[in-house]
Amino acid sequence: MGIMEFENLRKAYLDCGGEVKKFEKLEGELDIGYKISYEKKICEADVFLFALVSGDFNPVHFDEEFAAKTKFGGRVVHGMLTTSLVSAALAMLPGTIVLLESYFQYVSPVKIGDIVKVDGEVVEKKKNRYKIEVKCKVGDRDVAVGWAKILAW
Repeated sequence: MGIMEFENLRKAYLDCGGEVKKFEKLEGELDIGYKISYEKKICEADVFLFALVSGDFNPVHFDEEFAAKTKFGGRVVHGMLTTSLVSAALAMLPGTIVLLESYFQYVSPVKIGDIVKVDGEVVEKKKNRYKIEVKCKVGDRDVAVGWAKILAW
């Protein structure tokens, strides 16, 4: 696929309400106490594209009538789509970053149109391996909490 095809996909995504942010690397010394933050509005196109990539077409994400009968009261965003934003936040850290391990608890649903904010803080360091505590929030409400371990050089 050439650059024109990618640009056409990007334009189509933007036309569907998607948000493309410029990738930025953070500066500074990666150490205990280092903080990261990233946020993104989750749109209909994000949910559909995530389902295409993952194969998860669970009706709780796509069928409003079905989802209305669940405890969520309507369609919700894939939990793993929500926590995939952690990957974007981690990639911004100084250096070359490789995700080694992660753990999340999904504590509250995310709805299409919500702005998810990822906040993280380095809490452990062993040589070039780091543990980052992470919270994904919609407003003041936690939607996923957990941690990630990375390798950085």
